[in-house]
Order: sequence, then structure tokens, then C-alpha cells
Amino acid sequence: MAARSREPYVDFHPGPGDATAHFAEEAMRRAAGSPHVADGDCVTTTVSSIESPSVQIAWRLRMAEIGINLPLEPFFEGVQTPDPRVPKTQVDFALWSYEGTRASPTLGPADDRIVRAIASIAATRYHLPMWAEAAGSVARHFGQGWTQQVLAAMLNPPRAPDHIHPLDWVPRMQQAGALVLAWLDEGYATLRTIALGPVDWVVDAAIVAMGEMALRSPAMRGEIESLFSYLRGQVAQEGFTCFAYPLACTWIRLVPAEDPRRGELQHWRQQIVSGEVGGTTSSGVIGLIDGINMEDYAEFSVRQELLQAEQPASGLGALALGALSGKATTGLAALADEYGLPLLSPTHTYSRAWAEAINEDPRLQLAFEQTKSRFKLSLQGIDPDSEEARFSHNIMAGKPLDQDQEIKKAQSAAQQLASGGGGDPDPVVFPGQPLAKLSDYVGMMKKMQTGDMNGALAAYGLNMTTYGQVAQAWGTKLGTDPTLNAKMAAMMA
Repeated sequence: MAARSREPYVDFHPGPGDATAHFAEEAMRRAAGSPHVADGDCVTTTVSSIESPSVQIAWRLRMAEIGINLPLEPFFEGVQTPDPRVPKTQVDFALWSYEGTRASPTLGPADDRIVRAIASIAATRYHLPMWAEAAGSVARHFGQGWTQQVLAAMLNPPRAPDHIHPLDWVPRMQQAGALVLAWLDEGYATLRTIALGPVDWVVDAAIVAMGEMALRSPAMRGEIESLFSYLRGQVAQEGFTCFAYPLACTWIRLVPAEDPRRGELQHWRQQIVSGEVGGTTSSGVIGLIDGINMEDYAEFSVRQELLQAEQPASGLGALALGALSGKATTGLAALADEYGLPLLSPTHTYSRAWAEAINEDPRLQLAFEQTKSRFKLSLQGIDPDSEEARFSHNIMAGKPLDQDQEIKKAQSAAQQLASGGGGDPDPVVFPGQPLAKLSDYVGMMKKMQTGDMNGALAAYGLNMTTYGQVAQAWGTKLGTDPTLNAKMAAMMA
């Protein structure tokens, strides 16, 4: 099995490649390690030429997480050509203004309603077509007249969720916002203006959104490709141009396989990645280590844990692996090969580079563990952004429940069942899992009450490890659904 092919900006969103972003990532780790020393100080760095001002947005979000006041002051030795501070042609607006080399956003905070809506997209696992559909729903809900607010949200994102690093969160918010703009009236004109404005991650987001527009509206493809051609000519020959890589990746999607331009664009993209052309790369993209991004590595880790838990690989773990991959998993070697990771032993594999990065950065470690938790919840049939997921997180964190409120919920559910309500008395809760129906779970619990726990687990294709996963999933469902809890109590009686 060959390592799966995943397209950047389609299947995953690469992190920023600016030298200032890489410096900021390291400086964030140092500040978090000694917050009392860093508070009130100032972090400086020297960069050869001007880079994306959105780095400052991510920096401020991370400092707010740490709870300190620590400005980042990059010193730019020169200004590349074309000047990234000014629009590339006449435009209707600019999202950044400059005083010398210091950039400031031109819009203040956005309406909290649109911020929450965009953040609800940005917090999910990145997949461009799915994000585009979700953005269409947001655009239809808010309607026309919200363009300014969407732009403001792209420059003033909320705090990053635990499972996403701020340096990834800011470009994700900007990408989700750009996709919302694509569905609004004058969406193309707005995105075009952003793309032609001062160089920043928002330009990357506009390019990717316009590429998706071109695929969904073929009549626009010619005009968008012409704009892409112009933008390619605006890539500086020195310094760093953040939009070069997303431009190459997006443009390739628009060119048919038989078109000779496709080969040339693929060559250009490879030159960008390898640093063979000036002005297009620094030290790689944040978040892509050993050829794999954090979301994929977390998915791989969960799948490996499930595979190792199965003795043999059957039941919940095998079903979960199949649900993630779309095919049966034959072993650890196949799993490692699928993700392009080396098989270090017959029973284990991992990315040493990712392990080191996670161990070095507590914020990245938090994001990694939270992402793994989200995958596990999804495998259990629980929406990671649902009330059930919040309940599960609270229980695992040891947060107490409101006992009076829980008693009232239980009493109300019992009364509903007594009056003939409540729906199916034996609902299917986890379709496709070994214990799919309520009666399956109750049956296992009753077998366990006889004292033969191993026999009870074996009857349902489980072992102690997979039982823990099943128990957590059922506990979460029962904890958030008093009617289901009442049905179980009736069956157990």
C-alpha cells in the first residue's frame, strides 16, 4: 500500500512559512516556559525583508493565552520588490496599512455572531470542499451586507481552541472567512481586492477561495487564471512571498491533466518547496513534519492505538480503523505505509520529529492530545463539538455535575417513559459498532454482573482496552441523554 496522496490546501491546510512565524513559534515556547520573566519585556528579531503581518495576530493570541504582555518587534533589513506593503494595482480597500515597516489592520473587531460562525468552520478538520459547503451555509444564513464583518473577523479572530495552535488558527480563520466571502454577492470582487492588496496570509486565503470558485463556476475560470498569472508575476525575487505556494497548489487544480501548463506548474511548486526559486520559501511550513501534518499524525496515532489494543484486530478497533480509512486495515506495516512513516518495530512506529516537536512545545502537545481526543469521540459516534463531547471532557477533567439538575432530568425522563413517550425503547445508538443497540450494552452489563467479566467481553468481541473505549462512549451518551438513561434503567430492572 502506497502512502496516501493528500493535496495541500485541499486535504490539509499547511501552516505559515514565514521566517517570522518560525521565530514566533520558538519564542512562544520560551515565553510559556518563563511567563513571569517574559511579562512586560519585548521580543525582537531581525528579518531580511518584510513578511506577513498576520504573524502578529497569532502572536497576540498566544500571549493572551499565556496571560502576559510581551510584544513582538521584528526588524526588517530591507523592502523587497514589488513592495509587499502596497497594493499590486488600484483596489477598493486594503486590509493592512503601514507606517514605515509597522503594519496595522484597517478593521476593528467584528460582530460576534459572524465570528462564531466562521470559527465553527475553522475549528473542524480541514477539507476544502467541506469547508466551502459549510461556508455557503453561513453566507446564506447571514445574507448580503455582511462583507465588512467577515473581513473584520479575518483580522480579529477569537482565541484559538485547544486543539489548534494559534499559528495555525489565524490562517484557518482567514481561510474560512474567505470561503464565506466567495458565496456573497460581489464575493469575487472582494476576494480579488484582497489578493491584490498588501501581502499577507489573507492573500493566501483569497487565492484558495477563488480557486474553489473557479471549480464550482467554470465560467469564471478564465478570469481567475488570468489573475493568478498576474499574481505569479508579483512574487518577489528576494525575501519571502507567502502566497506563492498556495498560488501554485491552487492553480494546478484548475489546469487539466493533458494541459502542458500543468507540468510546468507542478515543477514551479516543487521549486518553491525545495527553495530553488527566490522569494518563495523560507524554512518550510509550520505544522508539516516528516511530510505529515498534526491532524493526520493524531489520526495515525489513534489508529495505531486501536490496532495495538485489538487481540486479534477485530471488534470495535477493527471497525473504527475501517471507518477512518474506508478499508480494512491488515496490520501495523500497512498503517505505517499508508501515512508514509517508517516501521520502527513489528509492534510500533512513530515520527521521531513529531514526537520531539510535541515534547518541546506544551501548546502543541495540548493541541495534539485534544485532536486525538476528537478523533476518538468521532469513532465513538460522538460529534466532537457537541454537548456530549463537552460532557465527556468535563468528566475526564473531574468537573462535578449539578446533582439537583441531573435528578430533575432523570425524573422528567422517567415520567415521559411512563406516559408512553420517549420513542424506540431499544434505540440503535452506535451504528456499526459491536454494542450498537441499548439492549446490547445492557446484555453485556448483565453478563458482567454474573462475575464472568472476560466471558462477557468476549461475547461481544471486546477486550479490556476496547471495553474502556465502549464504556466511555456509552457513559457519555447516557450522561447527556436522560431518556436513554431511563430506558437503560428499565431494561436493567
